[in-house]
Amino acid sequence: MSLSFFFNTPKAPNSPLTGAINDFTKEVYFDLAANFQRNAIISPLSLHMALGLTLFGSKDETSYAIMKGLQIKNPDTLLNDYKNIIEQLTKSPELKVANKIYFRQEVQLDPNYETGALQYFNSALGKVDFNQSQSAADQINMWVAKQTNNTINNLIGPSNITSDTMLLLINAIYFKGTWVNTFKRNNTKNKPFYLTETHSIRVPMMYIKEEFIMQVEAGDEGFAMLELPYGTKQEQRFSMHIFLPNKRSGLAVLEKKFFQTNESFADKFGNIVNNGFKTKVEVTLPRFKITSFWNMTNLCKKLGMGVAFTPSADFSQMTLNNSPLCISDVIQKAFIEVNEEGTVASAATAVTMLFAGPRVPEKPITFIADHPFFVTISTTNTRDILFVAKVAGSDAFEIK
Repeated sequence: MSLSFFFNTPKAPNSPLTGAINDFTKEVYFDLAANFQRNAIISPLSLHMALGLTLFGSKDETSYAIMKGLQIKNPDTLLNDYKNIIEQLTKSPELKVANKIYFRQEVQLDPNYETGALQYFNSALGKVDFNQSQSAADQINMWVAKQTNNTINNLIGPSNITSDTMLLLINAIYFKGTWVNTFKRNNTKNKPFYLTETHSIRVPMMYIKEEFIMQVEAGDEGFAMLELPYGTKQEQRFSMHIFLPNKRSGLAVLEKKFFQTNESFADKFGNIVNNGFKTKVEVTLPRFKITSFWNMTNLCKKLGMGVAFTPSADFSQMTLNNSPLCISDVIQKAFIEVNEEGTVASAATAVTMLFAGPRVPEKPITFIADHPFFVTISTTNTRDILFVAKVAGSDAFEIK
């Protein structure tokens, strides 16, 4: 596939699940990262899959509540949609998606749940002694570290495991992509990055001049979008999209435009990234590295999933003896590193369950990311968002 795919190759039709995950991204980012002057990296896909595993074992009001929170409007094809997305994503050597259910030794999973977890989520199963909280945490953390190439460590602590813990559902996602057009290291120079309108720090800034897809919205509240594809000139499966406000202090306004709106984020994101123009661009982009740890329990409750965290929850589809289960904690740890060669990003999510188009410019234009911005990493063809990150604070950089 040549670079002309940017213009001529139609995007594959999105599944209902793609739209749900991308709209879910808006809710997750708005609650956890928007309006905070700090760096952030989140994997909405990882969270969606982990909660999808709990949804599969739920019934009645609990099912409806989790579906509402996950923005799922069409449950009829949901399991096959999860299966198809996982199969498509893992065809690429750049991405690894892994699910695993850890359960107490005396728990017997319902055979239908066990079979479906493997068939639709490709989920492994493992028994663990939750009475030994430290060794149980160590066992789970070793698995997560292995799945994420040691980029996610210590996801679970002994305090996350109690005598009432019955099940832990884990999703781990690891991405390592090489730019189609890599930045030459000898072009990287220390330059200012503006944390505010006037205050800057000196950070390593990468530089490249190449043809890329862009989208531009003029004005003080506008922005520029740049697409950096991963892979080879013949095949690109994933892309990073950088959303840079026109003003140095404009990130909060841009976040409001994208994430604090009744408009479908899936539609808005798709319209922008699928309708850009291809042009020669001089790109200046900082190297950065971010690690984030999130307790997403309150977020899930805000999104309408509260009943799943109470003794009224119905997860009777999970176990043979219909053990009364509820969710206690939802946590995620995520990591991203962007450098001259490409991007490494990873995330792991644990769900703990308790008993009870403008005109193309004619000359090169500049895209200088020297002030706070946010990025997404998504599939190039269907635009499934894997990660969303925000670069806004000094601890993302090697300060010079």
